Amino acid sequence: MERCIKESLRLYPSVGLIGREVGENLQTKTGYTIPKDCNVHIFIFDLHRRPEFWEDPLKFDPDRFLPENCTGRHPFAYIPFSAGHRNCIGQKFAMLEMKSVYCGILRNFKLEPITKPEDIVFKTDLVLRTENEIRVKFVPRK
Repeated sequence: MERCIKESLRLYPSVGLIGREVGENLQTKTGYTIPKDCNVHIFIFDLHRRPEFWEDPLKFDPDRFLPENCTGRHPFAYIPFSAGHRNCIGQKFAMLEMKSVYCGILRNFKLEPITKPEDIVFKTDLVLRTENEIRVKFVPRK
C-alpha cells in the first residue's frame, strides 16, 4: 500500500509547486549563479515526471519504490512533501492517515473509475486540483 501511495504522490503531488528564497549566492553544477535573495520555484509536478529520473515517467508503477529500485536515485528526485530543512513536518502523519483511510475504504468497497483519465484537466493553485470533479464508483464488497 505504501508503494501505491508514494507512486500516486509522485504522479499527483498534493502541492505541485514550492518556492524558496536563496539565502546566499548559489553556484549551480552548470556554472550559473543564483543571486542571494532570489526566489526559486520548484515545479514538483514536472520534477516527478522527468525521464532523466524516472523510467517511463507517466506510467503508474508502485514497484519504483521497492528498496532495490530506490538505490542510486537522486535524493531530490522525489519530494512530494518538499525536502531538506523546510520539508513538511506532518509527512509521517499524512502517510499514516492515508493508509488508515485507504484501508477502511478498500476493506469495504471496490473502487471503479467513472471519470476517464484523459478527461482530467489539472490546474495549479496552492494545491494541485482538477478543473472538474473526479468521479469514482464505490461498489460494496461482499
